[in-house]
Amino acid sequence: MGTRLFVGNLSYHVNEQELKDVFASENIEVRSVRVAMDRDTGRPRGFAFVETATEDGAKQSIEKLGGRLIQGRAVIIEEAQARTGPSGPRPSGGLRPGGGPSGPPRGPVGPRPGGPAGPTSGGGPGSLGGPPRSFGPPRPAGPAGFDARTDRPPKSETRRERPEKKKSTRPKPEERERGNWHWSGIIDDD
Repeated sequence: MGTRLFVGNLSYHVNEQELKDVFASENIEVRSVRVAMDRDTGRPRGFAFVETATEDGAKQSIEKLGGRLIQGRAVIIEEAQARTGPSGPRPSGGLRPGGGPSGPPRGPVGPRPGGPAGPTSGGGPGSLGGPPRSFGPPRPAGPAGFDARTDRPPKSETRRERPEKKKSTRPKPEERERGNWHWSGIIDDD
């Protein structure tokens, strides 16, 4: 994996041909260049992977091109690390990688490793294993028409009617145009 390089801190406007030209200016033979693109937007992500023809070319490019300005930005060149874990879609936003909104559902929770003498196994108050905890007997049904869980009348009975809307004192557009005056029908003959 010594010939594959990570090129970081790239301008979002750098393309693959420009990177090839930069490496060629230092007489470093390049096999392939891949600028990383965002899956959703299709825009560059600001880094690329360059594969050189020889190990020597990779070492030279780290020494000669590391910190060089490309489109106004000092690039970082390192040996690429092997990807760990499975490839494919990554979880997007979530609480934890093992479950919750973005992960697969977890199986039933049992006693923790450590055996029956472990600090959190055995059915005590802090245990995760054992029978489910009881929250007491169910509440008795209340009088007719009341919700037994809250001891209140159902919401449909508690809803109040809305008061009438206040009328606006602002003149209507047609009244503003007329100057808000009306002819009374009386003619003055002065």
